[in-house]
Amino acid sequence: MRLPGLLRRPRGAEVGVAVVGSGLPAVAAALEIARRGTAVVVLGAAEAEVRARGLGLVLLGTGRPYSLVARDIGRAAARLVWAAGCENHLRLRALLEETGRECGYRAHGSFLFGASRAEAEELAQSEDMLRDDGFPGEFLDHYMLETRFDVSGFPGAYWAAEDAEVDATLLLGALTEVARASGVAFGPGPVRGLAPDASGMVVDTEDGPVRASRVVVATDGIASLLVPEVRPLLRPVTHHLLRARLPSGPALPTLGRTAAGRHAWRMGDDGIVLAETSAEEGSAAETAAGLPDLAARLHVDTSGAERWEEKGEVSVDGRPVVGRLEEGPLAVACGFGAFVPSFAFAAARWVADALLSDLDPTPEPLRSSRAKSLPHSG
Repeated sequence: MRLPGLLRRPRGAEVGVAVVGSGLPAVAAALEIARRGTAVVVLGAAEAEVRARGLGLVLLGTGRPYSLVARDIGRAAARLVWAAGCENHLRLRALLEETGRECGYRAHGSFLFGASRAEAEELAQSEDMLRDDGFPGEFLDHYMLETRFDVSGFPGAYWAAEDAEVDATLLLGALTEVARASGVAFGPGPVRGLAPDASGMVVDTEDGPVRASRVVVATDGIASLLVPEVRPLLRPVTHHLLRARLPSGPALPTLGRTAAGRHAWRMGDDGIVLAETSAEEGSAAETAAGLPDLAARLHVDTSGAERWEEKGEVSVDGRPVVGRLEEGPLAVACGFGAFVPSFAFAAARWVADALLSDLDPTPEPLRSSRAKSLPHSG
């Protein structure tokens, strides 16, 4: 069954640029390309128009303490990653203004919680580094936390002032309308594969092949099956989520993550959503088992909670995979994990520029080419 308004492409159709994928990354990339005067079709987006994946958190950085990221990739590279998040946030706000809808957007920051003394110390160190590098926030020790909020078992936390939230599903619907008005066509899925040919790329769809001079694989789902070159940077993940009623008494931070990168939550009118985000490698059973513990720390009663799963991919280093591939007219924007809105809109500009100008503005720490530096790549 197809959604109303989807364009059925004729067999053997030819387009300027095909965006293969789903969710906010696909629609945002298509909109950027269309605004550069290039014909573009989104293929495989039928499922994406129903529901966006992820928690709808708009965050700077990777969800790990800044000090740890700086040690892993260098201070300058860490600064680039956080600056990319700032660009992304500005582009999101511009898109919201264009749609004329709020889409649940709230810019009130978020908390990164340390579950151990060592994690809290990293967050305290990160506060000084982030301030020096121009990113405002505040460290809270456990005394300050317990004064402001009814949470337990967290030795410390860092409040990131520039983080925000948005209803990703509402935003996806609004941007799809803007994209259609800008001339973006939407074709049915699924997409079975990609192959180069003399004139560009061939996208194999269930309705037959679509030939495109250039292709972007931009998705909040799985990309590695279509683009083997980025497989070393991605791993499959099943996000476990639950929605529970908001507790009537405790005062809680509306947005939060754990410094280990495995869990996050978001409060809304329909309750609180807890999620295992699997930023660190771990078994699904192990990370899912942590949700009851997180609920207990937040004093949330999960009896009768709605539970569901989302299958996708997350990058092995916590950073999205973006940019043009060296061989062929192909670019990618994937590996966002549960925090798709954190980089999707900046990534859309980067891949549009990379494909249409041959100059890839993707910051080096986020480029797909870093797969070559991994020991198991090849």
